[in-house]
Amino acid sequence: MATLWKCPKCGREFEKRNQQHSCNVYPLDRHFTGKEGIARPLYDRLKEIIEKSIGPVKVESLPCCIHFVVKDTAYTFAAVYALRDRIRIHFGSDKEIRSPRIDKSAKTSANKYMHSIDIKSADEMDKELITWLRQAYNLRRNT
Repeated sequence: MATLWKCPKCGREFEKRNQQHSCNVYPLDRHFTGKEGIARPLYDRLKEIIEKSIGPVKVESLPCCIHFVVKDTAYTFAAVYALRDRIRIHFGSDKEIRSPRIDKSAKTSANKYMHSIDIKSADEMDKELITWLRQAYNLRRNT
């Protein structure tokens, strides 16, 4: 494992020394202001499932979204957006996923895709979603 560079200002870790980034960290709870009833419990459940079924994560709360980063790396494998009645999850893969559950897919490079899925209930956090997130979690290791 490569040594990570830690920004002295914000404390985020990166693979490259002096990696360009925004030091504008954002309190996690602010993502859920006015969304505590649905988005917060969904986020908490998702994090719990990932840590139990996939592996340890660190959370980076940024103004745009919440990053799930593979622990002891700088690799963001998923981003969560708190919305009023759901959470939106963005995650990567090395192939296009064709499923009616995927709201959007975009090819981001020759062998990389970004997918988006909305989750409105904990029941939607099923084996299929966990499989996709596990693949995203392990994507950096497999390339």
